[in-house]
Amino acid sequence: MLKKALFTLLAFILFLLIFEAAARVLEYTLADTSSEVLENPGWQAEFFGSYFDWHESDPDLLWRFKPNLNNPLIKTNSEGLLGGEIPKEKSERTIRILILGDSSPVGLGLKSRQYAFDAILQYLLEMEYLGREKIEILNAAVSGYTSEQIKYFLALRGWEYEPDIVVLYCGNNDASISGRYTDREILESQRLKTSRKFLTHFAFYRLLKNFIISKEVDGSESPLNLNVRVTPGQFGENLKDIARQCIEHNCPLVVLKPPVPYLWPAGLQFKLFAHLTGEDGRLIFPPAMAEILGRNIKYCIDQSRFRELYKEGDIFTSAVYKSAYDDSMMPEDAVEYYSVLVEKNKKNFILRNNLGVSFWENEQYREADFILKTARSLFASNFGQSDNKAVIAAGSPFLYNIGINRLSQEGRGVELLYDTHDTAHIYLDSALQADYFSLRIKDPYLAAIDSLASMEKVTVVDLPSIFRDNGGERLFIDHCHPTIKGHYIIAEELVKAIKGL
Repeated sequence: MLKKALFTLLAFILFLLIFEAAARVLEYTLADTSSEVLENPGWQAEFFGSYFDWHESDPDLLWRFKPNLNNPLIKTNSEGLLGGEIPKEKSERTIRILILGDSSPVGLGLKSRQYAFDAILQYLLEMEYLGREKIEILNAAVSGYTSEQIKYFLALRGWEYEPDIVVLYCGNNDASISGRYTDREILESQRLKTSRKFLTHFAFYRLLKNFIISKEVDGSESPLNLNVRVTPGQFGENLKDIARQCIEHNCPLVVLKPPVPYLWPAGLQFKLFAHLTGEDGRLIFPPAMAEILGRNIKYCIDQSRFRELYKEGDIFTSAVYKSAYDDSMMPEDAVEYYSVLVEKNKKNFILRNNLGVSFWENEQYREADFILKTARSLFASNFGQSDNKAVIAAGSPFLYNIGINRLSQEGRGVELLYDTHDTAHIYLDSALQADYFSLRIKDPYLAAIDSLASMEKVTVVDLPSIFRDNGGERLFIDHCHPTIKGHYIIAEELVKAIKGL
């Protein structure tokens, strides 16, 4: 009897040791990619999950549109898709088009969804087929989504709707900084929630978790270690995954290359949100981002150019422009003021930039060009070798200001810069490529889209070129969202692509 009890005790102790070892191994593998990731998922995940009344949390995709919304811009059905109810099973003689994407296909910035390209596409296709076929468009786009979320949506839910054609429009959110972790890491951590929740019932796990996390905090990396939500490499992988899914389902894929404006003020867009706090009262922005966005750095912002681009401008666009630092001085007084400060602080690139912008405000463009380039050189001498996205983004305003000053010097308006060898274009494009603090797609992401053109059943529509030839900068409401005319152009190009399938 005693031997049996001892054997049972030893077996129980052995079980505890095995469980302890397993918990240690599992915790080591999950600590950074699960617990800490979910505690610091990035400001955009918290923003879209908490601050937009249109959204609700999603266990697989972080957030989604709420079902049965009904307002002038957002109307969703019972499954949270934009538009009215559409059965999952298709009727005969039906062409069903599934649209995947971010806030541009949603129609963000428009006064009504009737002006969004999916609504226009519905009308144009119905006119094209004149009742010979029934046209059903399912718009599954969600504001804030990246290719990582879209890929999983298509795999988890998209094919339930039996689409005949898939349309994809994304990339602007992918190429933006949200925090330390990529969307891939965050979504993978979501899928580990069940294992982590089970382990938290055990004291061994909780003690070990707290020990490991405290070690990680003590030896944490630089706060500037921030990443884009989806890297260019991951973006390419996601696009190919979506294309392969379409091939497996014998479904053509039409990919729209997102167009973006050059004249949007680089590195400024997120400043509006830097003060936002989470439910626990802490700032949702990484400290490094908040510090960079809080700099007292002046911009070459011209109210006459703003009115030419945006007329009155919507609330968001106006607020972004107004958030730029303003010293409230007359240009000639500002030149004198910053000249004195620069003389005392010769290596301060912020003060030198502000002096250059003050010269620009005073219409002394030649002097401004020299000072602004010096400010950029000083910044580059301090950070030029860094490949950190936050540091690169911190340098984008200097490039933007040089480009705008060159436009002013040359007497250029808001027309698109057709000459890619033009100095102003080069600087403004460089500012765009460095601007990870705005939602604007970059060249490596566009190249990944272009690489899909050789794949079976994939059509790529070059919207940047089409926008350039049909109005350029005037086709944008803000940093990336098209105007009504822009949406109409997209719809027309989609009709051409669909007819060519």
